[in-house]
Amino acid sequence: MEILGHENCWAVKQLLVVAKYLEIEATEGKFEKEHEIFGKWPVLKTKDAELIGLSSIMKYFCEQEEKDLLKGKCSCMYSWMDLAQKISNTLCFWVGVAEGKNSFVQPIIQQSKKDIALIFTNLNNYLLDKTFLIGESITLADIVIACALIPAFEKVLFPQFVKKFANVLRWFNTFIHQEKVVSVYGSIELCKAEFKPQRKKKQPKKQQQQPKKKQQPKKKQVRKVNPLDQLPKSSMELDEWKRQYSNTKTREEAIPWLWKNLDKEGYSLYISHYKYPEENEQAFVACNLASGFMQRLEPLRKYGFGSLCILGENNNHTIAGAWIFRGQGVPFEMSNCDDFEVHDFVKCDLDNAEDKEYFEDLLAADGKLKGQKYVDWKCFK
Repeated sequence: MEILGHENCWAVKQLLVVAKYLEIEATEGKFEKEHEIFGKWPVLKTKDAELIGLSSIMKYFCEQEEKDLLKGKCSCMYSWMDLAQKISNTLCFWVGVAEGKNSFVQPIIQQSKKDIALIFTNLNNYLLDKTFLIGESITLADIVIACALIPAFEKVLFPQFVKKFANVLRWFNTFIHQEKVVSVYGSIELCKAEFKPQRKKKQPKKQQQQPKKKQQPKKKQVRKVNPLDQLPKSSMELDEWKRQYSNTKTREEAIPWLWKNLDKEGYSLYISHYKYPEENEQAFVACNLASGFMQRLEPLRKYGFGSLCILGENNNHTIAGAWIFRGQGVPFEMSNCDDFEVHDFVKCDLDNAEDKEYFEDLLAADGKLKGQKYVDWKCFK
């Protein structure tokens, strides 16, 4: 039998390990071309037919040999296979980033870390008094779970992350040092440090010699006008609001001044929230994000103002902001900032008492704040 797959296919290696334990003769081959429907799924070529897909081939192998050592008579065996698929789905993007196949997207990586940590916590507790997942020797459950983890242990599961899960690490090391596993994978080297993306250096463009042309008189460069500068003159000066906010008491003087002088046609109010508060396990992480956000908003300074509050408790800190923008939408100077993608912006409805109260709370960095615990405050002005 021959198992076909793309180069370094983890699914093919997993099937080869299963075949070793079942004493089935199977060799590894490469696709001549991908399947027109199933793409890069592994293919098993037998004398009689072709089987496509990891689960289908694995079930076929188990049906060939009645070995309880591998297949077992455990009703939860397929549940372990489902968990292995969940692990693969959880880690595939993170591993893909380390392999250069995916672009680095911090929120997705953080979610992967959170999800795999939850799986490892449960698995670590389960393995507290066990050497293997089922019984006293390796079964299909160990093979599918461990093989799903091998790419991640090689590429991204760095020591500081996995040291909290000693039982998982013990079980995994036991598996990868089995003779049959080594015969397929060779010696597996675990990840030694956390993967950090490297920014690509821009290569200077080679200048090609162009034939000399007659010098033409230089055309006057027409400066592009910001649409916000072409709006009708407003009765409220944003700089005056900033002076009021900086030099007077917020609740007693600044906010009443704002409601008295706000030009609703010339300005719009927005409330923002950070999309991934669960990433911010400690308050200082959220504070650093807020500070970095404001540093990258320099082009907005002429057209906007923001009061950002860090709210929440351990393992869940959000960044909530009250914003005043020139015009009736989020300015380009804000939407063009990289941090904009990780914040939700919703227009504040001043006719809604709850919205207005929350906006005032964020400006003053006190009050009810919708029941959220106040931690820190930053201001963009």
